Amino acid sequence: MSEKLNNAKNLYIRGIQDGEIEEVLSCYMGESYTQHSTGVGEGKEGFKAFFIDFFKRNPERDIQIIRAIEDGDFVFLHVLQNLNDGSVKWITMDIFRADNNGRIVEHWDNREIVPSREELTNSGKFRYCRRINDKGNRDIIKY
Repeated sequence: MSEKLNNAKNLYIRGIQDGEIEEVLSCYMGESYTQHSTGVGEGKEGFKAFFIDFFKRNPERDIQIIRAIEDGDFVFLHVLQNLNDGSVKWITMDIFRADNNGRIVEHWDNREIVPSREELTNSGKFRYCRRINDKGNRDIIKY
């Protein structure tokens, strides 16, 4: 796994799921950090402030990285976030840009709330499907 892919995954797992923001800031992000997400302040301090509040509102966080793709300086993550025992579920598509050392220096995302199965329709965006793979049956998110 490349350093940039590892850093993007660790930003999610160690940072957002495990709450280790200082580790993210010092180990996975570059010297500068440009944030394009609405509601998240600029730079490392904006990132930190947003997630300190996020952790208070969402003390239980289960993050599943569904797929990860890298292309040049960019990493793309497709992620399922299950917050507070399923009271909120989001599917996100994140794009990270890394510096020459593989550290994350820029971020864009798009987030969609996962509806209940009863409310689920194929809106042309994300949808649940069932498939069999070599690890057995599992729910996956399919675009």
